[in-house]
Amino acid sequence: MTNYSLPHICQCLTRIATARRASPLTVAGDRRQTGQQFVDSVFALARGLLDLGLLPGDVVAISAFNSDWYLEWLLAVAFVGAIAAPLNYRWSFEETLSAMVAVRPVMLVIDEGGCQWYSKLQNDHIPSLRWHVLIGFHPPGYDKTRGALTSEELKKHYVINMPPNFLHAPEGVALICFTSGTTGRPKGVAITHSALIVQTLAKVAIVGYSEDDVYLHTAPLCHIGGLSSAIAMLMLGARHILIPKFEVKPAVEAIDLYGVTSLITVPAMMADLVSLIRERDNGKTRESVKKILNGGGGLPLELIKDAVSIFPRAKLVSAYGMTETCSSLTFLMLCDPMGETSVPHFQSYEHSKCRSVYQPEGVCVGKPAPHIEIKISLDGSSNVGRILTRGPHLMLRYYDKISARPSNDANDVWFDTGDIGSIDDNGNLWLVGRSNGRIKSGGENIYPEEGHSSTSYTSIDSSCEVDYTNEFTTNEIFKSREALINWTREVGKRKGLVIVIKTSDAGVNGRRPRISFGCERSGRYRRISKLEVLGDKGARKLTGTKKCGCPFLLKGQKLTTDDDWMVKVVCGIHNHVANKNMEGHTFAGRLSQEENEILMNLSNSSVRPKDILSTLKSRDAQNASTMKTIYNARHRQKRVEKKRKPDMQELFGGENSIATSGS
Repeated sequence: MTNYSLPHICQCLTRIATARRASPLTVAGDRRQTGQQFVDSVFALARGLLDLGLLPGDVVAISAFNSDWYLEWLLAVAFVGAIAAPLNYRWSFEETLSAMVAVRPVMLVIDEGGCQWYSKLQNDHIPSLRWHVLIGFHPPGYDKTRGALTSEELKKHYVINMPPNFLHAPEGVALICFTSGTTGRPKGVAITHSALIVQTLAKVAIVGYSEDDVYLHTAPLCHIGGLSSAIAMLMLGARHILIPKFEVKPAVEAIDLYGVTSLITVPAMMADLVSLIRERDNGKTRESVKKILNGGGGLPLELIKDAVSIFPRAKLVSAYGMTETCSSLTFLMLCDPMGETSVPHFQSYEHSKCRSVYQPEGVCVGKPAPHIEIKISLDGSSNVGRILTRGPHLMLRYYDKISARPSNDANDVWFDTGDIGSIDDNGNLWLVGRSNGRIKSGGENIYPEEGHSSTSYTSIDSSCEVDYTNEFTTNEIFKSREALINWTREVGKRKGLVIVIKTSDAGVNGRRPRISFGCERSGRYRRISKLEVLGDKGARKLTGTKKCGCPFLLKGQKLTTDDDWMVKVVCGIHNHVANKNMEGHTFAGRLSQEENEILMNLSNSSVRPKDILSTLKSRDAQNASTMKTIYNARHRQKRVEKKRKPDMQELFGGENSIATSGS
């Protein structure tokens, strides 16, 4: 039996029905709903789900774009004690299938956002599935597939004066939200009603969300950031402006048309907004915007300045958190025009005014929300250690696990975030890196992204850490992917570092194209066998590697304007000494396409290899090629030309063989 004194997100419906009874609550395209209409629609859908046979604890998977219908489904599913499991509409079929197999839904709810993979779904893929429901607009005849229901069919038997009473799922679970997969495959995180409500209180206390807000949904409702802010605005009875997904032009138009006061961003979104407003409106300010909450990474200093100039009345707050903690753990006030506060925490620790001699370099992410406890688990004499947290904001567990992931601490009520950091004298949390792959050198802990093993003849000084954050921090908008790649490599070359592409995503399934850069010495040690002859004793194997788990990481992302790209520094630290001389380096010494063409032309003109090298170095003072590079390139070119020649021509030594022999 439900205890109505326990927290439940549907307790917001009473407030909505009174505070917004006749005024607009949701705006989605051409659709408008007052608070009373929205509440009646949630009640109708909840009644339909009960009549259908949905039970407390059942999982309902939802794959859809942002809409007022999505909000109705989140609340209606929670109302009947079931558990909503939002799926990322950008996922491939394989990723979606993996997520559904993990949470075993009894119902699948989709709109046109799920059409790309829905046709591949077979009845035996998810044995637990009993119902398919389509919401919104879909292709003609699509609702006939698998006997799918529609939201309208579920609502049609509702009697307005007889709303059901809300129910609780076992253990108070409200949602299963999937992680972004930084530690492997995305995992389903069981989030409780109480966690969502205390997250609402944190955003009210720090960001200043209120019932007077006009909130623009820029983040997807399948992501914990978008979900937590959406629930907060529902709890307050604020007005919701919904666009299907973030696209910069519709977002700016919505801000202007509806007088948006509040929105959330990530750095790429903010860069898109700034770029479009500057390009189209010559930097015209948006006075209506009062609150911007940024997550998903720190904003570069120049981008903060641009945001403040375009949104001059907006309180700009940066948040650090994760899915397992129901979104934000800490908040950092970047700018508060009304409070005349501007805190210079947006750069690395080295340039911050909030300095303590006992703190290492890192990134300040602010102070914990009122309900959150954070501590550092120290492993040695250093002030740096694993970041642990506890409180009502924590997930219940990973959905397919028995209990939440404990820390390795004796006191296992603390949750290990997997991040490494420290707390300064003012109570600010500083991030240093990730704990996976932590290594120990000279009695000190070092925290690269991935571990390493040094060898008998490979010299790696892992205790050396140099921060190149400033060198790679830029607010420049690159006009192409190639321009971004060339810039990162040129900056690295000037500093004696070799920057390589770690991952590249072409942007399929609705994702934006992106690329990540790392150091050539990042990654795990992989054994490479070599033999050392020892006279009569035979031979022994030697192993060596350049890999030392260097944590350096840059992330580039394509913007929505033209073929523009931006890059941000995730970790600027290299845990090894830079190369004093790049000449002869296997990667840095490679010839560019243009240099290869020059080499081929000069070689065909019978220019000597040493003169070719001299020509290349005179064009580029940083050219790291050697004579070996030139000889290898010439040899490859001759092999290519040899394959292109006809067989008879090759037999007689080429077109000019007779003339040459007679000269």
